[in-house]
Amino acid sequence: MPFVNMKKAAQASGSSKSFAVKVTTMDAELDFTTVEHKATGKDLFELVCRTIGLRETWYFGLQYVDTKGYIAWLKFDKKVLDQDIPKEYPVQFLFLAKFYAEDASEELIQEITQHLFFLQVKQSILNMDIYCPPEASVLLASYFEVVQSFKYGDYDPSSYKPGILASEDLLPQRVRPVSYDS
Repeated sequence: MPFVNMKKAAQASGSSKSFAVKVTTMDAELDFTTVEHKATGKDLFELVCRTIGLRETWYFGLQYVDTKGYIAWLKFDKKVLDQDIPKEYPVQFLFLAKFYAEDASEELIQEITQHLFFLQVKQSILNMDIYCPPEASVLLASYFEVVQSFKYGDYDPSSYKPGILASEDLLPQRVRPVSYDS
């Protein structure tokens, strides 16, 4: 992996007042090369939210794997570097939903918020981190296809080349049909 000890990286760059951070959202990777050493978790979180244009911030947080290998959430009231994060360059975080809306259709206003929730819930269902009954899985997959048809229009073989739309897994492994090779 392309990690470097943070002290060595700071010495090489000539500055020990900042460090680099990589934040992975459900659909993007964000690189911040000059996060100040005195930055708090809240400072970093607000920087990420501003960068992606998210205003409904209260549902989300920054997750990391601590030095003992446990999953933890970045604390907003403490400096980033004072927390139990691995001292590697760049410091890595996942931007994830920490709290879920009870009624997403009513509570999630911003399109980016809905999009991030959708991607995270979809991934959690596909990874089987959360249980979704087979009937509900198929129904959710059909909703996704309807949304895709609104986005891309009806299929036209003359204008769509094979592979233009990425094939996506829409059903958890336990719900996918079994293919039998003869």
